[in-house]
Amino acid sequence: MGLAELTGLLRVEKDTIVLEYSLKDEMLGMFNSDLKVLNIPFHTVEEIRVKKKWFSARFEIHLNRLPKTDKSLSLNGNVISFIIKKNEVQKAHSIRSSLMLRISEKRLRDLDDDVNEQDEREDFQFTTKSQHSGPASEEGLKNMLRDSDS
Repeated sequence: MGLAELTGLLRVEKDTIVLEYSLKDEMLGMFNSDLKVLNIPFHTVEEIRVKKKWFSARFEIHLNRLPKTDKSLSLNGNVISFIIKKNEVQKAHSIRSSLMLRISEKRLRDLDDDVNEQDEREDFQFTTKSQHSGPASEEGLKNMLRDSDS
């Protein structure tokens, strides 16, 4: 929008990144938009980066799906990015590391769940004759023994 500032909060709830933000007019400081909330599930996050440049720094969330947002949120391709203050770059790196760790743990849990589901699913069923002991198999054994005695 040009002369407006986006302010907000980033937090984690269960397996989701929650962005709460509002738009404020920088010129007069009178215009404030309603509070907007964007929930980003961990499985839609490809990577999170903190880019430090000469005069600014950016916090970027790279997605594998495009979220439904309004025009106030900066979305360039599949990347949601925010300008962060230079004195908060170290904090942004810490948040990035924490988020990537939680996202990686979630992906590992999902992979483990998929493997367990495959183990429980029976693609092939293998049995031996001893597992099917019953009247028919005992008679077959008796008949085989009787035939060999004669």
